Amino acid sequence: MPLRRSHKKSHHGCLQCKQRRIKCDEARPYCGPCHRKQLACAFQSLLHQWHVATALSLAHEEQLADVVRVAVPREALAYPFLMHSVLAVSALHLSYTGPSERCQSYKEAAIRHNNLSLTLCTPLLSNVTPENCHALFAFSCLTAVFAFGVQGREGLPSAQGLVDVVEVFKMVRGVASVVQQARAWIEQGGMSQLLKIGKLRKRAAGTIYDRELCSHLETFIEEQLRPREPCMHQTINNNNVNAVLLQSANRLLHVLNMYMTMEDPNAILAWPVLLDAQYLDLLLQVEPTALIILAYYGTALHLLFDNWWLDGWGQFIMNLASMRRGSVGDWRISWLVDIIQRDKEFRLRSV
Repeated sequence: MPLRRSHKKSHHGCLQCKQRRIKCDEARPYCGPCHRKQLACAFQSLLHQWHVATALSLAHEEQLADVVRVAVPREALAYPFLMHSVLAVSALHLSYTGPSERCQSYKEAAIRHNNLSLTLCTPLLSNVTPENCHALFAFSCLTAVFAFGVQGREGLPSAQGLVDVVEVFKMVRGVASVVQQARAWIEQGGMSQLLKIGKLRKRAAGTIYDRELCSHLETFIEEQLRPREPCMHQTINNNNVNAVLLQSANRLLHVLNMYMTMEDPNAILAWPVLLDAQYLDLLLQVEPTALIILAYYGTALHLLFDNWWLDGWGQFIMNLASMRRGSVGDWRISWLVDIIQRDKEFRLRSV
């Protein structure tokens, strides 16, 4: 019996080649086998989705549209990790907007491309250079979008709910890390407009409840957190925890006020970057006050943003907080749940 000819396995091939059980040459924007057979290559269809819909859903500002729609995939031709990130976000977008019977398959494709992207990119994150910084910056932005969006719109907390939230926050913080290392290089390249995304964007439609939320958070800080500032009879550890909680709440109020004044309408999305890392540890420890502050953030996401990739996140976070009923400050969580419900009813009446 003749031996079967061996070949190097393709780990990043398109779905059609995998289904046909043939080797994919992984060419972009569509692979050789699909091109020769005149099949609709998954790469090509997802790139088409990117150009006609997904990119525009991410870049509402005219100045950013060409950067996201054209410059990002052009850069991705030289960096497979970025291409897989583009395809992941496109597939995830289709899981939200495509036919319901295909939502699950699109989401699975999105997760597969995202995993490949992370695998290819991870070794480069410790070696940011003038050449790869533009691709890494775009990848970091898309990874943050994916991390939020992949949770879905159901708003149902999983057994690992707080772990999921902290992991997403770490993804967002990763964007800031790349920018911090390479801002001077990024400013000289084709992705520089992405650094201005908050300054370019007009304020979202918002809600009649956004000022009420700010006022409620300010009262919470004054009544519950400032009295807990360090004092002589507290232990050093308690002093540190209280300081972290106060800082986290104050920075949330700050980014909310930046939204309200239109100084930077997207500032609220940067709140996870401004946090002390110890606050994330407090969340994982289910510290009650840390959870209440998180609930305020979830409410802000629900009220102030209508991006598809944030759909359900406010509710998701609120459901996590609601699971802690009976903890300190429970009435505040109840008020936040109520304001989300009132906002939903108002939006239904406004349709």
